[in-house]
Amino acid sequence: MPLAVRVTDMTFGYKRNKPVLEHINLDVPAGQSLGILGYNGVGKTTLFGVITGLLRPQEGSAAINADVFHSMREVFQLTDSGNLSPTMTIRENLKFRAMLYATHDDPHPLDLQHLDQLPMIQAFELGEHLDKKVKDLSSGLKKRAGIVAGMLFDPRLILLDEPTNAVDPVTRQLLIDLMRQLKADGRTILTITHDLDYCWEVTDRVIILNDRYLIKDCRLADFAGIDDFKRAATLGRGRAHIDFGLGR
Repeated sequence: MPLAVRVTDMTFGYKRNKPVLEHINLDVPAGQSLGILGYNGVGKTTLFGVITGLLRPQEGSAAINADVFHSMREVFQLTDSGNLSPTMTIRENLKFRAMLYATHDDPHPLDLQHLDQLPMIQAFELGEHLDKKVKDLSSGLKKRAGIVAGMLFDPRLILLDEPTNAVDPVTRQLLIDLMRQLKADGRTILTITHDLDYCWEVTDRVIILNDRYLIKDCRLADFAGIDDFKRAATLGRGRAHIDFGLGR
């Protein structure tokens, strides 16, 4: 299986001599669903920035394989903002994206006249919200709109940053079902998440970042069950009982 992403001995820091990530090595085969775990502030989102070329490492390299993905049009990254303009409606955002994705061979990559009839729009129940400005949507609807805006253009490499954060249970399950279908279709998926149940259901493999380094790299199939996986994913820091000193 060809590699989708390769990171080789990569070190990155926002300030000189203060690395956020250090000597990271990571190969992601095409078609794999990878979970990226770690406590807040360990550099998970920074890793995405280096992989996509938005950030330049001080040492080493990170790249998306151009032999597998021939254009950045095949890459979708979901951020906290949903990659949407807040002052535009969902419909206007989709129209703008369609203009960006248009090519000589495919000048109309999206049926803008019948958006409300598209299966993805219907599945995420966005039809009645298409003419609302993104800034006026709830956080859950913004996340739905951001996911749909990317998926409508059929990406082959999908990078998700906390996709289940601030979403209701229905949206979360829709996202899980969608990722399962995309994985079965051979898409490559990289997900930054703290949602270990999502990881268990969607990913094939997880890596754990801690204190600048990639410290664990394991396949989900290697765990006897979800409880074993959760113990490994929390680095043994989970505690059954915590004394907060209340009621004294």
